[in-house]
Amino acid sequence: MGICEHFLLSELLLSTHSGEVALPGGKREEGDADDVQTALREAKEEIALDPSFVSVFTLLESFHTKYGVTVIPVVGILSDKDAFSPVLDSTEVKAIFDVPLEMFLKNDNRRAEEKERMGEKYLLHYFDYEFENNKYVIWGITASILIRAATLLLQQPPAFLERRPKIWGGITEGDMIILQKSSKV
Repeated sequence: MGICEHFLLSELLLSTHSGEVALPGGKREEGDADDVQTALREAKEEIALDPSFVSVFTLLESFHTKYGVTVIPVVGILSDKDAFSPVLDSTEVKAIFDVPLEMFLKNDNRRAEEKERMGEKYLLHYFDYEFENNKYVIWGITASILIRAATLLLQQPPAFLERRPKIWGGITEGDMIILQKSSKV
């Protein structure tokens, strides 16, 4: 297997995104030295992930939401999955589950919907996943972040055209490869 096999995701209970699947994280607080410290603090608060269990691998490029929020994904490797015993913040997190990273590079269990925002067409990806008899849909910016992380960590482009909106980083290098191949046919 590659450097990383799974990502931890959670189902949220927050009033603004209730029932949605998201990565642990949140807003930088005054005491946070940087984005890495913010990510580690939030993961500890939300799912009791001890920062000493995490080796930070990289920060991905920024993703910007239509609400003006900038998301800076911090990718870390869990050093000992068996030592991690999640405790969920019951006010924020309903469930936690891990997902095979390669899922975000395959067409299996994926569907996409063409959208348009401010004259720009893009694809909104949805990944269906079942874990312990619960069904989850991973979509939107969370799916886009995971596609990007999988592309980087597994060193291969997705098997599909991603076509992100410009606010999420626009067309990707994987899209360019796919488009170049299809134009030669």
